Amino acid sequence: MEALGQVLSCPVCLELFTPPVLVLPCTHNFCKKCLEKILIRQNCSHVNGQFSCPMCRKIIHLRGRGIIGLPRNILVESILEKFKYELENLHAKEQNQLSQICEEHGESMNLVCLTDDKPICAICKLFGDHETHNVAKISEVYVERKKRFTQDLDWMFRQSEHAEQARKEIETKINELTYTIADVRVMIEAVGASLLKGIRWRMAELKAKLGKDYSTKVEKLQLAASELQVPRHLYHQMKTLLEQHSNSVHFLQEDKLFRSKVEKLMDGNSLHQETKDYHISVGQYFKDLIKGIHINNYISSNSDEILASSNELPEVFRPECPAFSFSGGIPNEPFCQKVLDFFQKSNEIKQDPIQKVSHSDGNNTPSRMDISVEADSASRQAIV
Repeated sequence: MEALGQVLSCPVCLELFTPPVLVLPCTHNFCKKCLEKILIRQNCSHVNGQFSCPMCRKIIHLRGRGIIGLPRNILVESILEKFKYELENLHAKEQNQLSQICEEHGESMNLVCLTDDKPICAICKLFGDHETHNVAKISEVYVERKKRFTQDLDWMFRQSEHAEQARKEIETKINELTYTIADVRVMIEAVGASLLKGIRWRMAELKAKLGKDYSTKVEKLQLAASELQVPRHLYHQMKTLLEQHSNSVHFLQEDKLFRSKVEKLMDGNSLHQETKDYHISVGQYFKDLIKGIHINNYISSNSDEILASSNELPEVFRPECPAFSFSGGIPNEPFCQKVLDFFQKSNEIKQDPIQKVSHSDGNNTPSRMDISVEADSASRQAIV
């Protein structure tokens, strides 16, 4: 092998040929890279140049194609490939043999120390560190251990098959979750949009009802206020007649007309009409707005944290806004009262316009009616 290695070595680099191997007309072989270095050293840079063979000094003409025109030695390259293969096998065998030699005594390791579970040689057992240890023949231990290793390998194969099947099932679950979350988001968007549409329709309906209710009550109250001006006007007319009548005939003629008006007022209903029926109930409108919505179930200690951690919620549904869920029920009275108190305080802070009609009775006790209308307050305020 050593002699063959010398034959397959480049005379320039003194190493095994590195393909491609070029052969000169003088039959000497060189590595292509080595031959390129030779051309550089001999100042042969032209495609029609010439150079001398480093081995026999024969002049080689490139003939217009440069170094590319030189033929490759395919036979040498094939022999070189097989030589390297055999060289690797030989090296592997040498390493294998060396691995079976005891490094301490240089003897072949043909025993196994059962105490330390390691291969040893006979000298290690007779005179070495393993003198008092239990040993066995390496061939017997090898057969037994190889059999057990094969069994472990079969078990590991089955485990790997099961693990691979489980991994595929997990990937299937992940894909199912991916598709499911997309479907659920579409459902939430569709159903949520439908619920919001229903809420907006109810809000619009209640706003229209509120506007009509407000217009009707204000119209009646304005009519009542106009009727309350009649006594004062009649009083000034009668006082003017008493102070400024020109003669008795004129007074008697006017007195007859005023007397009929006074009698008509005295025979009619009381000028003061009860105005409590003209009150707009915020509580009733609140109940009508959230009818079928159970708020209590959605007011929890961690609802703010859940809403705050969601990046997909629009600003109107942030923690400062309430959460609603349709359940067919009506909030209990204490909760409604709490909400009404909240709205009342909010109205006082905002100083919303309040219409007041006052009337004093015989005991000088004032009677007050407050009409407070705030559109969209339920959709803009937080109920905590």
